[in-house]
Amino acid sequence: MSKLREYPAILRLTIILFFIVLVLYSLIQAKHILYPLAISVLFSYLLYPVASFLEYKLKFPRVLAVLISVLLLLAVSSGAVSIIINQIQKLAEDKMIQQNAGENFAALQDFISRQFNLSPEAQNEWIKEKLSGFAGSEGEAKVIFLKIAGTIEALLFIPIFTFFMLFFRNRAETFIHKLAKRRHAELAETLIKQISKVTIKYVTGVTIVVIILAISHSTALSIIGVRYPLILGLITASFSFIPYFGTIVSGIVPLTFTLIAQNNPYVAMATALYYITISLIDHNILTPGIVGGKVHLNPFITILSIIAGAAVWGIPGMIIVVPSMAVVKIICDNVDSLKPFGYILGVDKGGLSIKKITDFFINKKKT
Repeated sequence: MSKLREYPAILRLTIILFFIVLVLYSLIQAKHILYPLAISVLFSYLLYPVASFLEYKLKFPRVLAVLISVLLLLAVSSGAVSIIINQIQKLAEDKMIQQNAGENFAALQDFISRQFNLSPEAQNEWIKEKLSGFAGSEGEAKVIFLKIAGTIEALLFIPIFTFFMLFFRNRAETFIHKLAKRRHAELAETLIKQISKVTIKYVTGVTIVVIILAISHSTALSIIGVRYPLILGLITASFSFIPYFGTIVSGIVPLTFTLIAQNNPYVAMATALYYITISLIDHNILTPGIVGGKVHLNPFITILSIIAGAAVWGIPGMIIVVPSMAVVKIICDNVDSLKPFGYILGVDKGGLSIKKITDFFINKKKT
C-alpha cells in the first residue's frame, strides 16, 4: 500500500478502478458457483442453532446433527414448494378466474380501442406477433433455458455446501486464526464473534419475519375475500427476504391478481390498503424489533447495495448483499484505518420508529 502512494494520483485511481472492474467481472462470470456458496453460508448460520442443539445438548455425533439439520431444511423447503405448485395448478384450472380474466381483458381492449383508436383485432395481432417472435427466437429461448438450468444446478449444490460448512465450521475458525497469527489474534477473535452473532441474528430474524408475514398475509387476504390467499400469502411473504424493496413490491402481486381475476374493486382497494399498512408495520416494528442487531446500516447505502447486488447476481444478490455489507461494516469498525468507511456505511442509533412517534405524543399530552 505504501508503494502505491508513490505513484501519481491518476495512476493510483486507474489501478483502483481496474481492480474494482476486475472484481465485478469475476463475480459476474463465476456467479453460478459463488452465489450458491454465499447462500449456503447464510443457511449454515440459520441451521447452526439446530445443529448445535443436537450436537451439544442431545449428544448426537456432529455428522448426524448436521445431516438432520440439512434434511429438516430440505423438508420445509420441499413442503412450501409443493404447496405453491398445488395451489398454482388449482388456480390455473379455476373456470371462474378464467372467465373474470377474459372479461377484464376484453374491457381493457375496449378501453385501449376507444382511447387510442386501435381495434381489438389489431391488438390481438400485435400480441400474436410478439409471442411468435419470442417463440421463434432460438437465441432467446436458449438463453432462458440455460439460465433455468444454471439456477437448478446452483440450487442442488446449496444443501451440499451447507452440510460441509456446518461440519467443518471449527476448521474455518482455526484457519482464520492461523492467518491472523499472534499480532492480530485479538482482532480476529473479535471479528469472528461479532460477525457470527450479527449474521445469526440477521438470518434467523429475517426468517421469523417472513413466517409472520406469510401467516398475516394469508389470513388478511382470506378475510378480505381474495381467492387463493394461501399461495398469494406465501409468495408475497417470500419477497421480504429482499430488504426495503421486498415488502413494497410484494403488494403488486395480489393487487394485480384481484384486478384481473376478481370483479370487485372494493377487494382490490382493501388489498392495497392492507399491504400499505403491513409495509409500515414491517419497516418500523417487525424488522427493527426482530432482526435488530448491533450493526445499523445506512438505508441509502443499503438501497444502493441492493441495486448493485441485483445488477451482479440478480435476486440472489439482493438477498446476500445486506448481510455482506453488515460484515464489511463490522470489519471497518474494528480496523483503525477503515473506520471512516465504517462510519459512512452506518447510521446513528435510535432512528425514527412508530413507537418513538407514539411515545412523543403521549409524553407531550402528559406535559
